[in-house]
Amino acid sequence: MFRLDSISPELAESFRHATPEHQRKATLVACTLVSSRVGLEGEEVVAALEHLRQGGKVDRELLRKLESLSARLDDEYLRLDEEDDEAKRPEVLRLFSKARAASALGFALSGDPGQLHEALYEALAAVDNATEVIRPVAEALQS
Repeated sequence: MFRLDSISPELAESFRHATPEHQRKATLVACTLVSSRVGLEGEEVVAALEHLRQGGKVDRELLRKLESLSARLDDEYLRLDEEDDEAKRPEVLRLFSKARAASALGFALSGDPGQLHEALYEALAAVDNATEVIRPVAEALQS
């Protein structure tokens, strides 16, 4: 069972039956959409998306940068969340979404095909309305 099952059992099932090529394509779609939607920017984000498009050997330095970005964003949102200030809630959610999107990119770039479903889970967790991402991801798993 994937964590993805907790968000969309249908998508998880489609993922299980998709070819590795379609799984990678769906992960690229998810990471691209979510990075754009949550405003995740930076040279490492651009490089990661390009690497996902082009394929090839895993760039360990790029992966390290994405893991660092994700950890930094996690630390920031957790620190703000501990302040329990309702006025900061939108910023907490914004940072959480960016952290999940960065984590999705890291899983997608890991070089381990078994981590692609984790990339999808993290990508879907990054957005308020996962259905807007699920549809194009499901299409990518089929096409």
